Amino acid sequence: MPFHKCHLLGLIIAALLLAGATGRPRVATADTGPYTLYLPAVSAQTQTIFGLDTTSLTPERGLEGLLASGTSWVRASSLFWRDVEPAEGGGYHWDAPSVQILEQEMLTASTHGLKLIVVIRASPTWATAPYQADCAPINPAKYARFAAFLAAAVDRYSKPPYDVMFWELGNEPDAPIFPNNSGYGCWGVTSDPYYGGRAYGAMLKVVYPAMKARAEQISVLNGGLLLDQPYNASNGSGRMARFLEGIFVAGAGASFDILSFHSYSFYDNTVDGTRGATDWKVGYLRGLMDRYGVARKPMLNTEAALLCTTSTLACSEAQANAIGRFYIRAITDDLLGHLWYIYDSDAFNYTALVEPSDVSVQRPIYQAYRQVATLLRGARLLGPLEGQAAGIEGYRFASGARTITVFWSNSEQVAVIPAQPGAEITCADRSGEPIVCANTDGVVQLTTRPGPLFVIER
Repeated sequence: MPFHKCHLLGLIIAALLLAGATGRPRVATADTGPYTLYLPAVSAQTQTIFGLDTTSLTPERGLEGLLASGTSWVRASSLFWRDVEPAEGGGYHWDAPSVQILEQEMLTASTHGLKLIVVIRASPTWATAPYQADCAPINPAKYARFAAFLAAAVDRYSKPPYDVMFWELGNEPDAPIFPNNSGYGCWGVTSDPYYGGRAYGAMLKVVYPAMKARAEQISVLNGGLLLDQPYNASNGSGRMARFLEGIFVAGAGASFDILSFHSYSFYDNTVDGTRGATDWKVGYLRGLMDRYGVARKPMLNTEAALLCTTSTLACSEAQANAIGRFYIRAITDDLLGHLWYIYDSDAFNYTALVEPSDVSVQRPIYQAYRQVATLLRGARLLGPLEGQAAGIEGYRFASGARTITVFWSNSEQVAVIPAQPGAEITCADRSGEPIVCANTDGVVQLTTRPGPLFVIER
């Protein structure tokens, strides 16, 4: 995203107090009521799972390297409502500078066949009153104005030459209401049992039909959920997690197509970080859909990363080992897409794949991302790699005439990979560098590493 994230904890505390709420390298109450059912124009295909957030889709910010990385999904600049319609009823200003920048990114994405997710945010103050922040809940009296703006945007941008098919309504709307403008949500009402989710759901029920009426083939995403922890009914902790419940209670379960969420892990001297090997959010969110009788939606993790609170070689090495794990597990979780935050910036906990000051310099994490994205693009998951020693995690994929086995372990162990006797075998490390290996009577043996290793059988 073009805005700089900061530590949310301080912002939440403040809100609670105020609201009482390739370039060449150089080295995740039942929903009731009548509604029109729109079918999302998506299907869960693992070959399109690989994605990146980036500050902008421009040559200056490493477009060549991004295109060479195997990326399918991208999320970059946002469409600011306040810039398009600064005065209520004053017409739409599509010539605003921020809109012109976004339009160029739309053209770039369309030209290169990228799946661009356009985030709608920054409401005008006349639409959020009595709140002042541009991320605050939209006044219900202005839902119709918001719907008209979105319908106009969809009408303008969902057809050639822009071809925008994915529209995300806000960013982390479950963050609490802030006193000032923010790149976060911020629809979260700390005094509400559903944390503001019912109001967001009421908004969705107004704007979604208007958007789909202009272009039924588009897909509408909820604003990616921050979802910092699961809700605990026994002690009331984690009420932010009830935001999605509020959407469902409001009857808006059918008023968006794709469930968007964010999932970060902090480096704790392990490759998987504080999140561990399993992302609890995927099962939690699917469980909520099941509990409220909402048909399971495709899910997009629109922001994910292993975060380094300080820039160290150890954490950078862990990121290079982790990124392949993240995407492969997202495939096994049957996600529609998974986007690393952020390709070309270290502003949020040092997560860049390229050097922000010189985007032609690719970090080891870039090489690891390109290897997994290019090798597994178009591949079909066959299942887990079985029969291994405890601690070895691996999966097998089919890609054309090839069988690709990917595996790793936190400690050195010998992995035993089955193969067809006599089949041609090549092996590579996390970055695609060749590894000496042999097919001996239908068995390939390799010593595991923290980063994924790849065995390709032809």
